[in-house]
Amino acid sequence: MRNILVDTGAIVALIRERDSAHERVVALFASLRGTDQLITTWPVVTECAFVLELHRTAFFDWLLESRVEVVDFDLQAVRSMLEWMKGYRDRQIDFADATLVWLAAARNTDLIVTTDYRDFRTYRLPNRRAFHLLLPEA
Repeated sequence: MRNILVDTGAIVALIRERDSAHERVVALFASLRGTDQLITTWPVVTECAFVLELHRTAFFDWLLESRVEVVDFDLQAVRSMLEWMKGYRDRQIDFADATLVWLAAARNTDLIVTTDYRDFRTYRLPNRRAFHLLLPEA
């Protein structure tokens, strides 16, 4: 089983049919193995609900019907995230992104579905590993 992180941009592209990445995300999700586990965090869910205001019902329907696992975290995890974020003082790091970096370390994965290529090519896991971006660029 592979744990695969899912970022806000990928979910938004999946739900919004007019999104430039929509077809690529749909194709990628269709190609995943039955044993693959999609994982994300509550801050990503919150971002999606905000960004997809006009498509909120479709988003929550997808969330409830999909096999995505939404992972919770405690204050110790937040401390770890904040410590990691200190290494990127020159960037405006999104908290939702920090939660995905934490989750990647917690689940020992570097696989991510994101449209945020610039940031996730820059971010490094605590063990200095780079992310493997599964969604091809246009």
